[in-house]
Amino acid sequence: MDQGLAAVLAAGVAATVTLGGAVIAYRAGRRQVRDQGSIEHAHWLRGQREQAYLNFLASCEKATAAGRLRRDLWERIEVENPDAETLAQLQAEVQRVGRDFSEAVDQILEPLERIRMLGPDVVIAEAEYTLESVRQFEDSMAPRSRGGDPFNAEGNLRVQRSTFAAVARQVLMHPQERVMVVVAEE
Repeated sequence: MDQGLAAVLAAGVAATVTLGGAVIAYRAGRRQVRDQGSIEHAHWLRGQREQAYLNFLASCEKATAAGRLRRDLWERIEVENPDAETLAQLQAEVQRVGRDFSEAVDQILEPLERIRMLGPDVVIAEAEYTLESVRQFEDSMAPRSRGGDPFNAEGNLRVQRSTFAAVARQVLMHPQERVMVVVAEE
């Protein structure tokens, strides 16, 4: 083999290796950019979910507090057996607090819609169960003399809120895993 042919072969091998290296580097760069984009999106989604879950829990707590106030007013009316004037004042206060309670329940819908957009499905389901528990608490606000039991409904709501928080925490801590909900029997 003469030196000219050896030089041409060496140049061809060098060009092939260089071109192969460039293709590999190009693909690795594209993959790195794609992976970085996926990581940034996952981080953004986690932050959005966290904020939505916190807003939802805060809205539920606001409704629960308004419900407790209404319950306490009804209990006061039943226990104290007030005179007609005081009874009228307390009933007016119950009506006002009842409107506040209904408004607080309605305000849960906005954070629930964000949860429905951001998911995942297991958290959406728990959020909807939690809203249902809040509504059951609201429905239980009839005075005890008429069959209402707000204490039981509030206990159910407390358990459901805890379940929602546990599922949300699991999703935030392990976003790539499938979350299984296990509710312990009491």
